This record gives sequence, C-alpha cells and structure tokens, in this order.
Amino acid sequence: MWILLGCAVLTLGVCLPLFLHYKSLKLPLSLTFKSLGTLSALIPALIGAIRLDPICWFFVCALFIHALADFFLDLKFEIGMGFFLLGHLCYLIGFLKFFSLTIAHLILLLIFIGSLGYVFYRHRHLIEKQALPFLLYGIVLSLMASFGIAGGATSYSLKGMMIVLGSALFFFSDCLIFLNILYPNRPRMDWLIMATYYLSQLLLGGSCLF
Repeated sequence: MWILLGCAVLTLGVCLPLFLHYKSLKLPLSLTFKSLGTLSALIPALIGAIRLDPICWFFVCALFIHALADFFLDLKFEIGMGFFLLGHLCYLIGFLKFFSLTIAHLILLLIFIGSLGYVFYRHRHLIEKQALPFLLYGIVLSLMASFGIAGGATSYSLKGMMIVLGSALFFFSDCLIFLNILYPNRPRMDWLIMATYYLSQLLLGGSCLF
C-alpha cells in the first residue's frame, strides 16, 4: 500500500504539475514529465508481475506503451494514438486472463459502443475526416473499459474494484479529450483530463499488488 501511495504522490504531486507548468514553454521537457507520471504507475504493476502473478506483465506492457503514447501524442498525434491502441489491447488481454467472460461484458460493451455512436453522430460535422480513426479508437477503448468494468465487478475483490474504477476513469478521461478536441480552450480541462488519466493508470497498475 505504501508503494502505491508513494507512486500516487510522485504522479499527481510532482509529474502532473510539472507537465502542465512546462506544457506551453518547453515541449520535450513537459512530455518527459507526462510520461514519467505514467511510468510511476508501472512500478506497482512490475512488482506484482515479479512477485505475485505473471498475468500482470500485460499491465506492465500496457503502462510502458502508454508512457510512450504520452510522449508522442503531442508530437505526432497518429503515432501516439497507435501506441494507446496497443496499450489498450494489452490491458484487454490481461482482463480476459484475470476474469471469465459473462453476459455482463456483452451488455456493457453494447452500451459503450451505442453511446459513442450517438456522440459521433451528433458531432459528425465537427469530426469530418477524422471519423474513422476516432471510431476505431472508440471501439477498442470501449472493449477495454467494458471488459475491465464487467470483469472486475464480478470478481468481488479489491483487485476487481480497482480495475473497475481504473477502467471507468480511463474511459471518462478519453471522453474528455474527445470533447476538448471538438470544443477546445475550456478552462481547467487539462487538469481534469490528466488527473483522471493518472488516477486510472494508478488504479490499474496498483491492482497488481492485490
């Protein structure tokens, strides 16, 4: 538990404010702090993979790939999105190995995809040519989030509840990013996006300790 708390302090108390402080000043430096925030969440996942359960290596891979995505997203958006897709797939494989499939997975997946479909249709005039990559990313994100939430909720364990919250926060954070792309320059949006994103990664990485 102390390891997880220490990583949370490092991520939210150090990396997050330094990333946002340097974001408009020194891009390479700010992106380094952004990636380090995600790598901090990798520490408990790595400990869990080595000491407790080899399935956690999928979480380690996801966090490492997402750290790469954090760095490249603002430099080359398409490369960053590609890394995020790969990271989501690693989480998805980990969820499938941790939890058995149930009807709840399918129901929740249909709800997520249906909601995204409605949002995409409503804002289709703003998305335009980016509709296909956004749709692909939305489907993979929906798979990851719905399987994490459904699987974790049916496990009745602390690990499961952490995965539920982490998956839900990841989906929420990415939805905020999507809205910020469509309607930019909203006040304090960067703080909210990054805080929920880091919390999601800390919960998912930290779940490997239990």
